[in-house]
Amino acid sequence: MALAIRLSRRTGAAVLAGVTAAIGLAGALGMPAAAQESGTSGKPLYVALVWHMHQPYYKDPARGVYMLPWVRMHAVKDYYDMAAMLREFPQMRATFNLVPSLLLQLDDYVRNGAKDLYQIVTEKPAAELTAQEKAFILRRFFDANHDHIIRRYPRYWELLQKRGTTGSDAEIQAAMERFVEQDYRDLQVWFNLAWIDVDLVRTDPQLSALVAKGRDFTEADKRAVLDEHLAIMRDVVGVYRDLMASGQIEVTTTPFYHPILPLVLNTDSARIASPSIQLPRHRYAQPGDVEAQLQAAVESYRRHFGRDPEGLWPPEQAVGQDMVTFVASAGFRWMVSSEGVLEKSLGIQLRGSAREMVRPADLYQPYWVSAGGRRVAVFFRDIVLSDKIGFAYSGMPARQAVDDFVAYLHEMQRVLAQAPGDHVVTVALDGENAWEWYENDGKDFLRGLYGALATDPRATAGDGIGLLEGSPAYPDDPAPVDGLLDRRQPGDLDRRGRGKPRLGVPLRGSHRHGALRGAA
Repeated sequence: MALAIRLSRRTGAAVLAGVTAAIGLAGALGMPAAAQESGTSGKPLYVALVWHMHQPYYKDPARGVYMLPWVRMHAVKDYYDMAAMLREFPQMRATFNLVPSLLLQLDDYVRNGAKDLYQIVTEKPAAELTAQEKAFILRRFFDANHDHIIRRYPRYWELLQKRGTTGSDAEIQAAMERFVEQDYRDLQVWFNLAWIDVDLVRTDPQLSALVAKGRDFTEADKRAVLDEHLAIMRDVVGVYRDLMASGQIEVTTTPFYHPILPLVLNTDSARIASPSIQLPRHRYAQPGDVEAQLQAAVESYRRHFGRDPEGLWPPEQAVGQDMVTFVASAGFRWMVSSEGVLEKSLGIQLRGSAREMVRPADLYQPYWVSAGGRRVAVFFRDIVLSDKIGFAYSGMPARQAVDDFVAYLHEMQRVLAQAPGDHVVTVALDGENAWEWYENDGKDFLRGLYGALATDPRATAGDGIGLLEGSPAYPDDPAPVDGLLDRRQPGDLDRRGRGKPRLGVPLRGSHRHGALRGAA
């Protein structure tokens, strides 16, 4: 039987062989033979799950201080554990995109002792806080989801009620009359403690003891929480490096400071999508900056992971024809964009009037885009599935959300079972901000999802480069498709700066060519 996918040649990860591997997996799970046969009819559908980890560069160069704490807070809540959780599911494969400017900030905290303003105000003894610092703490130290983070901890919730829930100037001023020294110290501790990942809190004796204590914290308690922040931050890059070495994840990157590459190449490209848009009088067109941003990203990746990156997440998933040569020349083999780009490129409607998928074979495959004798594969994400995880599923019980996700995959696997070639559903979204809107920081949903994808014979998770290398549609010496793009209409940018490059051919050639000109 032909191989359906090779997850990773470099790391020696297991090869999955179509239905044979699926039935073997079902047997290992103890499924009855009849269930194995009925549940694995046709070839499996592959799922590329891509988590995007990014924070803007928050450092004030004049003061040498980070003005916002979100690199630190998401490091202790999301960046470490989103990867570490996969160790519970060794058959699960996923992709993580780590933006270089995020890694730069993590390095600055860990190696250089850099601090953010919130951290500095936390470190100050509560007895020595100025009126201005007290107002800052009252205003900013409830910056967390009220229902899913603050309410989880009774004393933190009590302090929020004591301050008031609007955070208005009048409310802050009145709260300053009510709050005493111990209240401020407890709030300093709770803001930093509550942001730590719930699994890490449960498994760390010191942190779980502080949660049990709940109130009347000391300055030493506060120091212990901040020390734990730094310890977790030190381990972030290492957990990704270890999972890469085991072949369980692929790590991709982004142009260094997260610039929108089509606009860096030429700001006038914005007028292709919006002819009446107001632009600066002087055109900005700096191809050298594009080259430098990509090269800096590659160098950062080498420093952190000891190898070259192969996948690219274009900022805001903005892609344009003129950037293809730069991306390919920097050594990237694939990148991710969104379904609206593909839809307008091929001049088709992927979805019906109720947003239901009507042309899955067109969306659920990677495509080649080519320029200047070079080419890059593009995976187009399913925006509905991605947004379900990012937004809709947080309002549902975890089991119901997982069942909904898997049921859709099963339906698409059934529909595509007789279609030629392999198919991959790309789900790509922010990997850090959604979880505070879920119960239990999204852990119940994520564990349910990973467990399902790791064991479901009809829906198999893979990473981008593994899917490309393992697919029969990825020939060792593919024929060039130069010129197809150049005969098409120019690229496009909408008002948010998302690009619409012209597209080459799908990897399997179900369309001969098409012009990429739609919204992301």
